[in-house]
Amino acid sequence: MRSTDQAEPKMNTPHAPSAPDPLASFAIILDPSRMGTAAALAPNLFEKHGVKDSIPAEWHERAAKAWEFYLEEPIVSNTINSWRVFALGDEVGVSSEDEGAQDQAREMFYRLELNSFVKDMILQLLVKGDCIGYFKRTPEGDDLAKVVCVNPVSVKLKFVGGTLTEATQRRELADGTFDAGDDGVSLALDQMLHLKWNAPEFSPRGNSLVLPAFESIELLRDFRKAERAIAKRWTTPLRFIQVGGQFGDKVIMPNQKMIDAMRAELNKMDLKSGLVVPFYVKAETYGNEGHVLNTEAKIKEVKEDILVALGMARSIVTGDGPNFATASVSMQKMVIMLKEIKQAARRILDWVFYEWMELKGIDADVDYEFSDLDLTSEVDQKRLLIDLYDRNLISKNTLQGEDGPQP
Repeated sequence: MRSTDQAEPKMNTPHAPSAPDPLASFAIILDPSRMGTAAALAPNLFEKHGVKDSIPAEWHERAAKAWEFYLEEPIVSNTINSWRVFALGDEVGVSSEDEGAQDQAREMFYRLELNSFVKDMILQLLVKGDCIGYFKRTPEGDDLAKVVCVNPVSVKLKFVGGTLTEATQRRELADGTFDAGDDGVSLALDQMLHLKWNAPEFSPRGNSLVLPAFESIELLRDFRKAERAIAKRWTTPLRFIQVGGQFGDKVIMPNQKMIDAMRAELNKMDLKSGLVVPFYVKAETYGNEGHVLNTEAKIKEVKEDILVALGMARSIVTGDGPNFATASVSMQKMVIMLKEIKQAARRILDWVFYEWMELKGIDADVDYEFSDLDLTSEVDQKRLLIDLYDRNLISKNTLQGEDGPQP
């Protein structure tokens, strides 16, 4: 009988977003004549504010930032969820030629809620680059009691010679961060699964699917700030009301009563109509003069770059592409990526089912069925060709060719 007294890890929880930009709280004004001296004293004074700041050096910081983008940026969450849905579908099915084993497998599948577990694991794998699963056996040691998706950022892994030798989960604080000084709770390696995304075997951690889009997302946020500033400038301009002054050879000195009366008239006026005022009252408005920055086109370009960085084919996103061949190659790349996600899901399911069958003494083959999007099927291939034709990427002859599906 195997030991079951290992501490149970916590469920996956979102963590605190990245630290705020230090430039948001203060500004530095330097005398141009002293800039050379400042740079000599601190060579990286200006370098540290470059574009490289958008990609943190530590893995847990990159994972935290990727999760922040997933939660706050619709374009990121929609793309990640699309990859997951395309690869897994809405529900995973379990089947076997042995009817008895099939019934038991389905009962265990629904009891442990493996459908949600697999989707959570794939979500962590794509967003953070890592996913960690942990199962707990029953007190009798003859069945699985539960499986949990652990927040990979909370787990500290130790490798010796490229082999995982120790895993500890740190305590989560009230603000969502993790106690770095805490020794953590040791996790049994024979009850844990660790998968990495887009990383070689010798790498201790995986790489987030969002990582290539970090700089584009930061640029998108900068454009949004510019848009908000422009909108605020045009909707709430600065107005100056002048009462009195010199008019020809006549000087009018307003008293407080005159100023208060004019303020009251302006405050209660209807903005959709005009207001008749004496000749010694005039208004000047500042803030809506000059040209408006065309951020709409820039934001569109940045969003396209983000989608491409997240793995989507540019020919499908933007309609750009010289011919059908390049679009077809891009689609094949997406098909392969969907297969890689599905392979990760199969490995997660195998990890659970192999352990369960060993505990139950079941010797049978179990198959997994995904209600996924199969881009290689005839129906989906037909939809793809029609979509490419609508975007003027292929000709009508190609669409109606003998080798392709008929419209």
